[in-house]
Amino acid sequence: MSGTIKSKDHQKTVSELKDLEIKIENLTKFEQGKSAVAVEMELLQQQAIVDLSERKAQKGKAILLFNENSQALYEAPGTLSIDVSKTGFKFGVTIERSGSHGIGNMKIFCYDLVLAQIWVEKSISPRILIHDSIIFADVDERQKALALELAARESERLKFQYICTMNSDTIPTKDFSKGFNLDKYVRKTLTDASDDGGLLGIRF
Repeated sequence: MSGTIKSKDHQKTVSELKDLEIKIENLTKFEQGKSAVAVEMELLQQQAIVDLSERKAQKGKAILLFNENSQALYEAPGTLSIDVSKTGFKFGVTIERSGSHGIGNMKIFCYDLVLAQIWVEKSISPRILIHDSIIFADVDERQKALALELAARESERLKFQYICTMNSDTIPTKDFSKGFNLDKYVRKTLTDASDDGGLLGIRF
């Protein structure tokens, strides 16, 4: 009887030992995998740093364009920063008087415009920038007018298309610079006043 008990105890010990060996093996593989991923991430980060360094001229131009675009709206130039972190490229934008939702939207506007300004230098590029009216939500009327004027000016100068949708009651008519006529840029007016006031069969 004692021999049977000893045999069962031995089998249990052997089974537990095998389970432990499997756990150790899995843990070893997991740690090796973590090390491999860490090495790969470090290599990717170094490659990104080298790539950004080789594009120093393009980086400088993007920063300068953002400064100019933001200065056209707020007199003082904003700042665009481009760096590399462990998770990849990191872009930061700041504009003096930051804090309100409206200025946050204008950061996006200035950054998007930079992309359009750079794209036009490529032989193959979208050559088009589209903004929905939400980009101007809570933006001061003066900055809204300056942004539209800037987009019109840059799209004409660089030959790309800028499209923006806006509700008629949010157009900063009184804040446009003297001589700027928004009407000449209006291509389509949507209204629910008549059956033909929609777009693609959709009534607004």
